[in-house]
Amino acid sequence: MRNYIITIQHTVIRRVKSKAFIFTALIMSVLILGMFALSYFLGESGPADDSAENSPGSVMTVNVLDDTETDGYFAEQLSAYDDGHMTFAEQTGSFSETREEASEDGEYVLRLSGSLAELEASLYHDEQGFEGAGPEREVQGYVERAKEDLIAEEMNLSEEQRALLFDPLVVSGQPLDQSEGAPSDEAFMQSYWMVYGLVFAIYLIVIMFGSMIATEVATEKSSRVMELIVSSVNPVTQMLGKITGIGIVGFLNLAVIAAAVSAGSLLTGEHFLTQVVTEMIDYSLLVYALIFILFGYLIYGGSAAMLGALVSRSEEVNQAIQPLIFLAMIAFFISIFGLNAPDLTMIRVLSYIPFFTPQLLFLRIGMTSVPVWEIALIMTLLVISAVLILLLAARIYKGGVLMYGKFSYKEGIKQALSISKKEA
Repeated sequence: MRNYIITIQHTVIRRVKSKAFIFTALIMSVLILGMFALSYFLGESGPADDSAENSPGSVMTVNVLDDTETDGYFAEQLSAYDDGHMTFAEQTGSFSETREEASEDGEYVLRLSGSLAELEASLYHDEQGFEGAGPEREVQGYVERAKEDLIAEEMNLSEEQRALLFDPLVVSGQPLDQSEGAPSDEAFMQSYWMVYGLVFAIYLIVIMFGSMIATEVATEKSSRVMELIVSSVNPVTQMLGKITGIGIVGFLNLAVIAAAVSAGSLLTGEHFLTQVVTEMIDYSLLVYALIFILFGYLIYGGSAAMLGALVSRSEEVNQAIQPLIFLAMIAFFISIFGLNAPDLTMIRVLSYIPFFTPQLLFLRIGMTSVPVWEIALIMTLLVISAVLILLLAARIYKGGVLMYGKFSYKEGIKQALSISKKEA
């Protein structure tokens, strides 16, 4: 255990002190803070031609000319509506006089005419491209509300009957498959973005951290440092320590990014972070995400350490881990395709393959209804596969770190296993 902890400490300190880690952390922090600052200053300045009455929190004044056959009911009723955003003011003058005054003050004019059965409404304003804009739809809603109130009054409906009649009906979207546990449209979209994020997370972990593990091993072999390490530290302990250490470095990378996002959100007053924490994250899925990231990292990280031990020079690392990168790319593209068709039989079958399980099973859990027994079965296969891959990687790593020469998958693995048996 002591050697394991020492290996972790050595790996973490070496990586954290490296110029690459420091440079990457600084660049990412500056970019994130710069994005928040840019968003803040653009929001402060805003478009030059935005009118004050259309800005959030401003009050929009609408002058009402009621020429209907309802004896001024609409003007009186609309004047009673005041939600802090739109105010209706009853006018008794002529249309030309009202329009001229409203034009000078930057206000609106609502002209109503006709009977209750054939009500006509027109909204006037000097704003360019105003027709069909948001204010027109808002005013339409108020006028319809007043019309409904008048009809209810003429029918002598009670307050309870009015509430029952005008209580809005919300139609929620549901999947055609009504199996128990199928997610709603809102949960589907929330899961969509979480799965999308995990797909990229797994892909980046494989590409970046897998390469880091393999490069770490190959660099020590090429500098002959490995021979000194092996004499004092068990190769299996060394491999597990490196995998754990690189994982901690990756976590520190994420912590730096999270700190930069938090600082940018606090300094600029943006509500992005609060929105993500309270609205965008489904914490029931987050637990699955962490589990799949962990086992995905163990499977790919163990494989990367094994392949890194087979090479004698750091220049051969990319060639060695190429199959691993191809597997990650295949899983990535299948997952992107599966986001729009998570129920396909191909997605279900491939989710049983350990190298694809972290992405595809999470995709299925987040976006479809997966039976509990199937989740338990695939998770069991994933755990067993991770253990077997780490055991195989440990045996090949134990012999591979003592090998030097031209890189070859077939001959290298065969020779590493042979050396490992002799060392045992």
